[in-house]
Amino acid sequence: MLLEHILDCVNDIYEDVMEGASPELMNVLKQLEEEAHDSSVDLTKKAIMLSMTLCMSQLEFDDDLFEGLLLENLDHFVKHIPDMKKTMSLRIELRGLEKNVNRVIKVPYGMVLADLAYLILASMNAEGEHLFTFISDEGKYGCDQCDGEMIDGYAADMTIADLSLHEGSHLVLWYDFGDDYFFDIHVMDVDEHNDIQSLDDLKVLAGEGYGIWEDEHQLLELYYENQEEFLRVVSEMGLNEDDFILEDFDVDDANEFLLDNYEFLKTSYEVYDEDVY
Repeated sequence: MLLEHILDCVNDIYEDVMEGASPELMNVLKQLEEEAHDSSVDLTKKAIMLSMTLCMSQLEFDDDLFEGLLLENLDHFVKHIPDMKKTMSLRIELRGLEKNVNRVIKVPYGMVLADLAYLILASMNAEGEHLFTFISDEGKYGCDQCDGEMIDGYAADMTIADLSLHEGSHLVLWYDFGDDYFFDIHVMDVDEHNDIQSLDDLKVLAGEGYGIWEDEHQLLELYYENQEEFLRVVSEMGLNEDDFILEDFDVDDANEFLLDNYEFLKTSYEVYDEDVY
């Protein structure tokens, strides 16, 4: 109900903007339409929502403040549209088990770095119970719960394009600073398109292995390296093989649940209880 009300407000403001915007604002809207074509309306409404949120954070909804923020957001979109028209194919490998646990995925090039983390973790069936950070040539970019003194910036404030990734680039996603799951990310190629790419263009292309087991990195490695020893160890723990998820990778299942798992992780990290971490 609340979401419907917000969307109605956005639609009303959109109509007001199109009917009575200043010449400067209309000029940016024209540029957006020329660059984004059919996606220009959606991007304008997204910019309106961002501007509304920022206005509310200032505890006021002043017309001049709103238009200034809207100009900034629209101008940002115009500048980044070339990146929004690209997709990137990535090969993600679990370090130490590269042949056993890996994924090949296609993602929008303009994607926020934090969203890329949620996507990778979702594809690996992680539950989002731990901190993460990206390690790249440009620096370290962690989740919002990371200690700011230990990173160079927050993944939610960066996009893939900000790192200027290209074919042959490499970066690392470090998940769970205690169990140390390192995912090596290799950029296979970058493709350009006529249309703006979105979450609907996310796709898992291939893969091996079910994914990871939360808090059981050593057991996962043992399972792949020596299954007889794995069974002996888990038996001593009072467990058996049925206590672990040993499913094979299935590309159709991976794609069917990818966006749902992605949204679950995004919510877990961005609307969180500090005590969990």
